[in-house]
Amino acid sequence: MSRSNNVLGEHSDGYPGGAGAFGHDASSSGAALQAAAEMLAAEPYITVTLERIASIVQVPIENIEKWFPTMHALGAAVLDYERECMRRNQREAARRTSNPIERLLFVFRSIGDDLANDVVVRAGVRLAGESRQHFPERRLDPFAVWRDFVFRQLDEAKNKGLLHDRVNLDETVWLIVAAGMGTKDLLASRNAWTEAPARLEATLNTILMLVRSETSVDLRDG
Repeated sequence: MSRSNNVLGEHSDGYPGGAGAFGHDASSSGAALQAAAEMLAAEPYITVTLERIASIVQVPIENIEKWFPTMHALGAAVLDYERECMRRNQREAARRTSNPIERLLFVFRSIGDDLANDVVVRAGVRLAGESRQHFPERRLDPFAVWRDFVFRQLDEAKNKGLLHDRVNLDETVWLIVAAGMGTKDLLASRNAWTEAPARLEATLNTILMLVRSETSVDLRDG
């Protein structure tokens, strides 16, 4: 069932019908994950079932259950994929530069690229926000994950003299993470994921202009 350039069927659930609409035939674990991510990126986890996935991609449910016996197993795979993408971006940033501000900008832009181009990442980001209810064993806190990463970069930047001496790190980190997550939510509400790389990079750059040592404006304690 290859993708047609002209016709995509319409499934009763409102998703494009047939596996071809997803660009694959769900004949491998990666293809099944991709198909499931189309749904998980668009609606709450609790509404997605293996039966619906199998129906939409038009394969027996046994094909899906071969790789993901339960929805929990499938959701865990989506979360693992998104986490590895984040780690990959951080590793690549560290390989490219020793400048923590440049690393921070690289990761924000790379995450934007992933959000724009990879539906499994978008599904993972959405699912992470629901993880306390559905995946409590993972103890995920997306805000804390981003806060810790941004703090490490800014703390190193301050120690290297790249930030103003009196920059309040905690408040600046909060501002960056809140702005980044808010940008992500706004893009999701508008389904404007193609804007993610530029928007996330511009948001971070705007804040960094206030705290970098070569500027005349800073965020002060107290």
